[in-house]
Amino acid sequence: MAVLAVQPGMSALTEQLTDRDISSALALATGPEAARTLFHAAYILPVKDATIEQFEVITEYRRFVLAAEDELKAGNWMMARGGYDPKGRSLKDLLKPSAGQVSIRARLRFHPQNSYVMLPIFDILVGDPSLLAVNAIRTPHVAPSSIDRNAGDYIYGATIETAFNALSIADRVLTVRIVSDGKEYGRAVVDFARLE
Repeated sequence: MAVLAVQPGMSALTEQLTDRDISSALALATGPEAARTLFHAAYILPVKDATIEQFEVITEYRRFVLAAEDELKAGNWMMARGGYDPKGRSLKDLLKPSAGQVSIRARLRFHPQNSYVMLPIFDILVGDPSLLAVNAIRTPHVAPSSIDRNAGDYIYGATIETAFNALSIADRVLTVRIVSDGKEYGRAVVDFARLE
């Protein structure tokens, strides 16, 4: 079990972003790659399980950084720098539904001998007892069967993202776990006071 630590100097979990926070997030997203890599590394949860490719925390601040990076990759330079899309929406407008939330996201990869045709139920739990989740999205990663053309598609992995109210997490140290059918696949202790 490891405690997630981040760069010194960060204050506390940002529960509501200000315009200054958004400007800072956009500057980080469009800044040097080394700074972005260092920033994101602080939000990755260390787990040792072959099923979990990545386990990470997405705060509201980091969500803006990720969204701006995605816009840059898509070639939308104006949007990534705080501009508007063709419909007159900014990143702030697009991310409004997730305002005030902290998400935990797990990217899973299943063993090749598994031939899931339905996604097993995976849950991400925060705290003990577990905090109430605001939302959970389970997205299967599907591929066509290459062995038997008559066989259907199979699920080779999944992305599980569970959102929690940032106020319920506040600046606490909490255990984060991913479980399925009574089995725990990974756990980490996160000091949310050290995340932005």
